[in-house]
Amino acid sequence: MRKLLAILLPLLLLLTACGGTTTGKSAGPAEVFDTVKVSGGSDEEAPDVEFESPLDVTGVAAKTVAEGDGDEVEAGQQVHYQLVALNAEDGEVLGDTYSQGEPQVLPVDDMLKEQDGELYEVLVGTKVGSQVAYTRPAPEPAEGETASPEQLIVLKVISAEQPPPEPEVLSPEDVKKLDDEGQLPTFTFDDKGVPEVTIPENEPSDDLVVKVLEEGKGDVVAETDSITAKYSGWTYSDGEKFDSSFDRGEPATFPLNQVITGWTKGLAGQKVGSKVLLVIPEPWAYPNASQGQPSGTLVFYVEIVSKEAAK
Repeated sequence: MRKLLAILLPLLLLLTACGGTTTGKSAGPAEVFDTVKVSGGSDEEAPDVEFESPLDVTGVAAKTVAEGDGDEVEAGQQVHYQLVALNAEDGEVLGDTYSQGEPQVLPVDDMLKEQDGELYEVLVGTKVGSQVAYTRPAPEPAEGETASPEQLIVLKVISAEQPPPEPEVLSPEDVKKLDDEGQLPTFTFDDKGVPEVTIPENEPSDDLVVKVLEEGKGDVVAETDSITAKYSGWTYSDGEKFDSSFDRGEPATFPLNQVITGWTKGLAGQKVGSKVLLVIPEPWAYPNASQGQPSGTLVFYVEIVSKEAAK
């Protein structure tokens, strides 16, 4: 349930694409990209990447190495991208997003500016269709761990658009209306209290749905509290369960302001002991879901066991 505190590109990057015009828009020690050559590939297929190895990765760097012919990316937009990542030491392909199907999404926002300023600087003003190179020194390994290789990523900007409107918390009246119309998920429980969900056939709300199934008698939970909760989560699209404290046999404890936004906004203000249905739209769930994270609208059954105020 913990969300990433940073936008993490699955790997690190670099490139020069065939047919493009080098722009030189760069940030950081971008001379590291001087020998990188990219050929072939498409929006659906990873290109071939060659370079004189090993690359001397001395710092965080980014560069538009081949310019596309689309509109310029604007600050505040989100880009859809594909990338291939390689070992900067020997050129071995470490992975790519092309094989995962749909392009990945990266908001070009203040969070990216703060956490990956070099990449932000290069993406803003770069044209759709461009190839952008990005690399960052590998972190120091913890004691007893093997060092990760330096990595190089070749990132292609597939498209750029304004992000969808920010969700809101659906009013109690609107939640009741959906409930009366049979448009909310429902739960059944086995003899141990483990929930199973039934997903209705209608499309989910674009806003956060919070339905109190049973109100507790304990203290009200604040956004800054740590809570202990029993929960199960399912994807709305197919009813597949992706996480459950019930399956692990014990509740989970976490700061409410360090989980996905839908949990923070949906559980703050509830009472300890409450049992709650949450239907969380993707922007407040995992809008940039990485491998192993659920995508789309999510459904949660939550029992708030206890809370502890922040110290």
